[in-house]
Amino acid sequence: MRTNAWLIMAVMAGLVSGARADLIQYFDGYGFIQEVAVSGLESSYYSDTKLGQPVTGPTTGTMLPTFGPNPVTYPSPVGPVPSPGGAVGKHFDQGVLGVRIDGGQMTISLASGMNAQTGYYYTGWQTYYSQGDPFIDVRDSGGIRHLALLSAWARNSDEQPINLNNGHFDAAQAYHTAGGAGASSLEGHLVALHTNADVTLVGGRGSYYAAIAPAGLDLRTFACGGTDLGYANLAHASVSDFGQTWYIQTWTVQLTDLSADANFDVALHAAVSCGNDQIGGTFNVPEPSSLLLVAAGIAGLRITRRPS
Repeated sequence: MRTNAWLIMAVMAGLVSGARADLIQYFDGYGFIQEVAVSGLESSYYSDTKLGQPVTGPTTGTMLPTFGPNPVTYPSPVGPVPSPGGAVGKHFDQGVLGVRIDGGQMTISLASGMNAQTGYYYTGWQTYYSQGDPFIDVRDSGGIRHLALLSAWARNSDEQPINLNNGHFDAAQAYHTAGGAGASSLEGHLVALHTNADVTLVGGRGSYYAAIAPAGLDLRTFACGGTDLGYANLAHASVSDFGQTWYIQTWTVQLTDLSADANFDVALHAAVSCGNDQIGGTFNVPEPSSLLLVAAGIAGLRITRRPS
């Protein structure tokens, strides 16, 4: 867990660069924070994804997924970098992932360069991309379970769902927008994942797929099936920091929806639908008597500029 020294350094860096600290302020009070510098580190999900086992593969089936010390290695001439940047790349950045525990509730916020409600269209690829779903892995006395928080599905100016990657994500779109009772939307819901078929992988026009994916990049994107565990109070916000607009989705779930144990481990992971960026990490949910210790040791936040 980082100390508050990181937060002080981040604020100072913002003052030196002339950038506002809006993103830091937004995540003030979050006890677990992963930030932009983590947004391209090698994931242990990678071997599962390459084997076509995004949910129940040998790594995630027996242990929580982890992020290693090395950055994702992109094809030449980019090489090993946290994530390609530039004018286009910033739209796909996974900026900050924060978790706050208040009593019996867990709040999860994801700041992305991608507006999950509208998606992103770039004429060079002639296709839409959007923010993927955060995946949750829980390890407790019962073993490992897999869940997902459903992001908003991108809409066009007429409020109609956008077809992503020329139909590659049709099953995920149908599940998000009409997979509930009476064909109701499941956007913002917490779902339990059971089989590999409950997860859609990156692919389609203009996207990475297993055979050509950068080394260490996870290819999970959206949940496209599973058991609905209820609405997770999805809220949207946006802030400006380092000259970039960050779009924030926030979900709130009951700890009892994740585990009946008083103490358990959680891993979080999210990626954009193009498969160009990822973020995540692993942390422990303490029993209620330890929550004051978590609050007293709030992790700091470091914001790192993307290469341009």
